[in-house]
Amino acid sequence: MTPLARPPSLASLASLASLATIAAAALATPAAAAPLSQPSGARIPSPMGCAGNRPTGLAAELACVCDPAGPCNIGAPCPSPGNCAVPTGTCETTLYHQFNDNTCIPSQLAGLDPYDDGALTPETFTPTCPLTFRLVTRGTARFGNVFGWYNVTGQAPAPAALYPMLDCNAAAGAQVVLDVRSDPRWTGGEIGFFLVTPEQHGGSGQCAGGDCCARVDRLPAAGYAYYSQRALNPDHVGADSFIHLIVYDSQIRERTFYFAWEDTSGAANNDFTDLVTSVSGVECTGGGQACATGGAGLCQYGVTACRGAAVECQQVYQPAAEVCDGADNDCDGLTDERPDGTGTLCSDDVVGNCDGVTCAAGLVCRSGVCIDPCSHVDCPAGMACLTGVCLPGCNQCGGVACGAGTTCDLGSGDCLGGPGQDAGVDASGPGDDGRTAGCCQGGGGGSGPAAIGLGLGVALWLGRRRR
Repeated sequence: MTPLARPPSLASLASLASLATIAAAALATPAAAAPLSQPSGARIPSPMGCAGNRPTGLAAELACVCDPAGPCNIGAPCPSPGNCAVPTGTCETTLYHQFNDNTCIPSQLAGLDPYDDGALTPETFTPTCPLTFRLVTRGTARFGNVFGWYNVTGQAPAPAALYPMLDCNAAAGAQVVLDVRSDPRWTGGEIGFFLVTPEQHGGSGQCAGGDCCARVDRLPAAGYAYYSQRALNPDHVGADSFIHLIVYDSQIRERTFYFAWEDTSGAANNDFTDLVTSVSGVECTGGGQACATGGAGLCQYGVTACRGAAVECQQVYQPAAEVCDGADNDCDGLTDERPDGTGTLCSDDVVGNCDGVTCAAGLVCRSGVCIDPCSHVDCPAGMACLTGVCLPGCNQCGGVACGAGTTCDLGSGDCLGGPGQDAGVDASGPGDDGRTAGCCQGGGGGSGPAAIGLGLGVALWLGRRRR
């Protein structure tokens, strides 16, 4: 969706509502996806097993991904009815026992469910922050696989266009940070993720030349590359293709996805723990863009975000008490009004001087002069002013992502640097040169408690967990 260039006037709210209705239909969350299965009919991932009196499998691995790092969320066996303990850590998955359970494998699961929450999409992603690549587990894989990113072009990338981030020697817990948006290798569009194996061609499960350490430079003579874009896989044969990757949307980390891989060509044990990685700082394609919620006032502003394989418009502000700031804080379609409807909250001087003054859309009257409501608002770093309040800045980790080839100028809130446009040149509106102006309304000048409080309000909203 195209970012809103200017906050709409009250007279245009009807058209905004119409836009929001269309957007809501496009962003509607579908019913929960059915569990995945291989072409053979085998449900994936496979159920948990037991090794060394500890449950194994993807659910058990995700139960050990916790914030902050701590014990795995796997409960002890239940000794008697009514004494079954449920772990309380903040982990992706929680496993616990019922009475008379298998003493090793819990029957109860809460949080991220590897069986019901997995999806084959999203396949491509938009970088919104510096990306953090983490290695969760290598399971029992024989191969030393490699994980990294590539630019989405519509075809399988050449080996030289695959950019490894976690090499064959990276151990569980390893992490690497890269700001893809500042990397000269990024072409400005969507990115995908890949797995490279060292498997011998024609020798299922065997390491090529006895070397089990995968490397991109060994392709294509030795090993295979598998992609988040399933149709690019070397063994893709249409709808009946073997599934190598299941994608999960984190429940405890913002803008984080897990990638659970099977690494053998045409055959696997289907536990999807051959390599499990996560990437933070990305949105699925369509996420991180300005959107209209259909509400009035501040409640109209939203940012698209991923929810599993779907995209929804998240409202940034909730209705609040009205204050004299030129914004409709309580989202009732009126600005700066008293609770009893008898007039304005603003001073008599301001009201008197503004009698008979009609301002253009996006401006408010103060002391008889039509001004930008952001002219006296100084927002915290990473945020920009919109209708007098601080919203996440364009292309920032908490907010709207600028389009390909453009970057956000937080001074103006504009996406700058499109075709034929030098970054840093102010833009007052959309033009034919590729600029997108006003994805966040510009503002500068002084500071005040209201601006700081509103900025903190958005920061707190953005800090909430996804579900």
